[in-house]
Amino acid sequence: MSEPVKIYLVRHGETDLNRDKRFRGHSDVPLNEDGVLQAAGAARMLKLAGVTNVYTSPIRRSVETATAIAVVTGARMETDDDFVDIDYGEWQGLTVEEARRKNAGEYEAWRRDPGSFAFPGGDSIAEVTDRLRPAFDRLIEREHDGPFAVVSHLAVLKLCFTVLMDVSADYFWRVGLENGAVSLFTHKPETGYTLESWNQPPFSAAGGVAS
Repeated sequence: MSEPVKIYLVRHGETDLNRDKRFRGHSDVPLNEDGVLQAAGAARMLKLAGVTNVYTSPIRRSVETATAIAVVTGARMETDDDFVDIDYGEWQGLTVEEARRKNAGEYEAWRRDPGSFAFPGGDSIAEVTDRLRPAFDRLIEREHDGPFAVVSHLAVLKLCFTVLMDVSADYFWRVGLENGAVSLFTHKPETGYTLESWNQPPFSAAGGVAS
């Protein structure tokens, strides 16, 4: 049997919008101080993992995280539009409570059935899921000298989980993922994708796992 391909999924470091629990979407905000430290911690983890390529959402907070990883690991970095964050449309920039107050019916529909939901004026979950499936197939077919990493956003990475595990989008609300966290899947042609670890916190500034 062939050696498995290792795929690391990395959630970008924190921004002020994350801290305030706002829908980020395509907002091009930078990492905050904690986010810079989280990106550095994830980079140290991926250096130990021997990552050779990093694919990132083109949005600034992901690019800054991926750049930190590339600098520390020496990996080749490439932006990939398939891993861009969801377009939240009218909800972008709102807090969860603001979105709930603006339209309680739509918010409850989002919570009840994420797989069939479309954000007002933005993306549908089905559209995002449909771009992720071929994106992973494309990356798996590429020749890499070692493991590769994908840097993206909370909602997108949760949908990556559902795609790679071949489960319903209903699992969206059952998967947690922190800023800077690193997750690992492996892939073999014979067996497909296997989840090896999920939501591993980045190393702290002192070199150990962040608390």
